[in-house]
Amino acid sequence: SSPSPLCVGFDICVFDIDTGVGGSLAESVEACNVADYFHHGGGQSGIPERHNYLCDNIKVDGYLEITTPSAGCTLVTGLREGVGSDNPATWDDIIKADGEFTCEDYDVCPSSGVSGFARGPGDRVVDIQTCATDGSEEAGLFPSSIDVSPWLRGKPMRYTMPKFVCFTFPAGTSSFELTYRVGLGASAPYYGRNFFFSGASVIAPDDACGSSPA
Repeated sequence: SSPSPLCVGFDICVFDIDTGVGGSLAESVEACNVADYFHHGGGQSGIPERHNYLCDNIKVDGYLEITTPSAGCTLVTGLREGVGSDNPATWDDIIKADGEFTCEDYDVCPSSGVSGFARGPGDRVVDIQTCATDGSEEAGLFPSSIDVSPWLRGKPMRYTMPKFVCFTFPAGTSSFELTYRVGLGASAPYYGRNFFFSGASVIAPDDACGSSPA
């Protein structure tokens, strides 16, 4: 049987878009025939309505490069290094979950005055922020919450949260394709990349599909 078109639009999100040490093995994902895209801090048309789990102050500049390689297609390329201990596993690792933390927490300096540490193979991924000289923007740490993956608790949110994008496909879509690529890694062939994807809930009007419930 042939695919059936959906009567409402829907979102498909891709997470953990980053690079290996020194920018090797850069990940990218391309989607075509999309109506919109969004991420923390905005998107093609800004943060969509009813998406209150996104934070306007979490910017993707320096984390994601978003281009239009051809008409109707959007290409998202990771720019920032990442390691296995940064990897998200659930939506709660990426978004502002109700009651867990606020968007403002992303920019709160930890009590030590230092955010971050050297990590990755040979501790060669260095992203350490000293609030006294670098400011507190992006210095916030994940809370010690049971809803956050254990390996992320107490670590900088910036290592994980900005590295995702959601593509919105329009009503009438019956299928879609995402093209995922990993760049060259000749200088570091001993490790790979991780990513995951998910749908997002859509609240549709009762009559969106042609009739209202009796």
